[in-house]
Amino acid sequence: MKLSAVALLGAMTALPLACSAQQSSPPMPDAPSATPAKPSYTPQTQQQRFDTYIDRTYSLHSLVEAALRGGIAQARDNPSGWPQGAQGYGERVGSAAGEIVIRGTTEYLIADLFHEDLRRTPCGVSCPTSRLQAAFEDTFTARKGPDGHLALSVARIVGPFSGSLVATNAWYPAGSASGKESVQGAAVAFGYIFVRNLLREALRR
Repeated sequence: MKLSAVALLGAMTALPLACSAQQSSPPMPDAPSATPAKPSYTPQTQQQRFDTYIDRTYSLHSLVEAALRGGIAQARDNPSGWPQGAQGYGERVGSAAGEIVIRGTTEYLIADLFHEDLRRTPCGVSCPTSRLQAAFEDTFTARKGPDGHLALSVARIVGPFSGSLVATNAWYPAGSASGKESVQGAAVAFGYIFVRNLLREALRR
């Protein structure tokens, strides 16, 4: 009987100690999250907005765009008032370069007016967004507000139309200016921008 009482007393003493040890044991690490953490967003400064304008308007890829668009216009014989050959190609490349400058300047001014951030903020290799979606967003949307949420960009929509409209009415040969030419020029610009963004996304991941 005494042995049973001692055993019972020992069990009652050990039980709280075991519970206390179990409660004080270090917690198990959380399982890794399947959703990648979104990068923090810092609103764009005026200097960063200007740097983005310079990069998107006067960098090497703008020269490549002008050369490619000049070749497309040469193949389409557009505008027909310019000759074929080296002279016509040079005029078409110069026209495309002028459109790029007007487009970039318009985007810069409108982005500043509406506080649009035209920078592309990649979310890394594990980004759940598809390449096509990311390229589309970088073509038609911009980051806005203190949280950097994506929204339809006035600057990115108006910019290509402004460049094409000025080109067809300012330096195209007489008789070439028309609303159809302006829309076609803007469509070519949007197409090039989308393909460029798609290539960037493919190289980035």
